[in-house]
Amino acid sequence: MANLYSSAFDMINPFVIASSPATQGARNVLKSAACRPGAIVLRNYGHGSGGGSYFHPNVEAVYKGEQAFHSHAVGVQIPDTVTTLEQYCEEVKLIKEKMDSDIKLWVSIGHYSDIVKGGNWEAEWKRQARELALAGADAFELHFNTPGVAVAKDRQFNYYQLVSSCTQMIRAEVPTVPVMVKLAVEGCDALTSMRHAVAAGASAVGPTARWKGFYFDLDWKRTEARPGAGYGGTQANPITCYTVAEARSKGIDIPIFAGGGVYSYDQALRLIMAGSDMVQLGTIACSGGTDACKRLIMRFEKWMDENGYADIPALKGDALSLFSMDGAFAKERQNTLGAAYREAKVDQETCIGCGRCVDVCWHQGIEITGRKATKLDACIGCGYCFQVCPTGSLSVDKGGILASAFDRE
Repeated sequence: MANLYSSAFDMINPFVIASSPATQGARNVLKSAACRPGAIVLRNYGHGSGGGSYFHPNVEAVYKGEQAFHSHAVGVQIPDTVTTLEQYCEEVKLIKEKMDSDIKLWVSIGHYSDIVKGGNWEAEWKRQARELALAGADAFELHFNTPGVAVAKDRQFNYYQLVSSCTQMIRAEVPTVPVMVKLAVEGCDALTSMRHAVAAGASAVGPTARWKGFYFDLDWKRTEARPGAGYGGTQANPITCYTVAEARSKGIDIPIFAGGGVYSYDQALRLIMAGSDMVQLGTIACSGGTDACKRLIMRFEKWMDENGYADIPALKGDALSLFSMDGAFAKERQNTLGAAYREAKVDQETCIGCGRCVDVCWHQGIEITGRKATKLDACIGCGYCFQVCPTGSLSVDKGGILASAFDRE
């Protein structure tokens, strides 16, 4: 069996459940702990509770790992039952007493709205850090990702300076507790914010892909209650992977706990293979429940077994060779596939003469003759016709050809 142990923070696996309501209050944290993640982030207190969210097109798409997006849709909102730091610390103590001791408890400090409101929020954040350390928090999380930071539409504050000063402040107040900084990819340069967090002494950074969005049905009056808050989904995963890979290729070497669009095991695998140490499970935990998270972790482990990855270090960053290809090699690899496209003939037995290939050819490289497609000498090997052929009459071993370039290297 593959070893999922993550050495970054002595975690049983690299999964971090990090989204409300799955992490709001001791009761929900303990419920989420049933799926046995490596860590759970207790949500900050005093900011309301209830409501819900929705998937498009439906939750079955999420369970099957298909394309889907997610946004908030308000149901009944109720006040947060935890309204004071003292109550919050009691929640931490209860979780530490009842949760499996090998699951780490990260605890959120403050909230971006504290800064927006003004006042002496810095002193309050430092007080929270001191008390939460005494209560038993394994790590602190500073929450600077969207949609929370997007509330300050005109950027009332310098985002990078805010990340830096808050990280330094909490590190100085309780230097023995790791500080995990959850960061936005919207409205800022993610690499710059990570560099500021690293320079300020962050223990880990967590780029998290969420945006403000405006989705609506054409019959727009029937659209969900809040069509534009906290937009995310499977489309976010490649963006987060790029953010992680860029960070690793540009010298960010502290642990990363990336998140965004992780609805199935393969999306989690991609984040680790792009260079992240850990993976945040947010939407899938809240809207899919503990069983969905448990299945994701099991399938993640099964895939590692089936594909010869013994442990997380073997998996981490394995795809960076693809990300960091130099220009000459990338062109050689591309041209190798192009040559295969150009040389491949149409299978006359299966061709149905639909004409799609001709419709997408911009170089007069294919024609329909006698109700069958035929390649011509003018073909440049662009590959459009291969993509639209409904019968596979135009086909090459694309994956094998592209992989062979790395094998030759």
